[in-house]
Amino acid sequence: MKSFRIPRLQEELKKLFNITLSQKLRDPKLDWVTITDVVLSKDLRYAKVYFSHYMNPASHEEIREQLIKTSGYFKKQIAGAHIMRTIPELTFFYDDTEDRAEKVDKLLARIKDNYNDEDAYDPDIDLDDYLDDDEYYDLDEDEDLYDDLLDDEEEDDQEDEDEDEDK
Repeated sequence: MKSFRIPRLQEELKKLFNITLSQKLRDPKLDWVTITDVVLSKDLRYAKVYFSHYMNPASHEEIREQLIKTSGYFKKQIAGAHIMRTIPELTFFYDDTEDRAEKVDKLLARIKDNYNDEDAYDPDIDLDDYLDDDEYYDLDEDEDLYDDLLDDEEEDDQEDEDEDEDK
């Protein structure tokens, strides 16, 4: 049976950390920092906290060190919320998903610039020219084949019943 407790706790911790960052902490070094994900260990003793920042001039490492300094306040918020019996050890990691998505967008834009699709598009293409007659099946013609298969299965079932009666 799958447990829904850990994913639910992860979401609650993520909400709690984001509220703490945006409303309770008055640290200008942590402006525009958001918690993107929280991953708890199975025994709930360790939590990996992933963060990202937008429009914050500080580097990833500076923000990470500032978050480590404020981890005691985060733990205090967890204890005050009464959502967990044990307070997990927090480790912070930069979430580079946005950076990777930006690289993919740039790659796709560059490919699009290099590809001239006006020459490749032909509205008069007939798909029947590209389909093999051997690979194309007409469902109406195959109904007889399907009926024959069903008859064979019914005969097999009848033979199995006859064998069971003989025993």
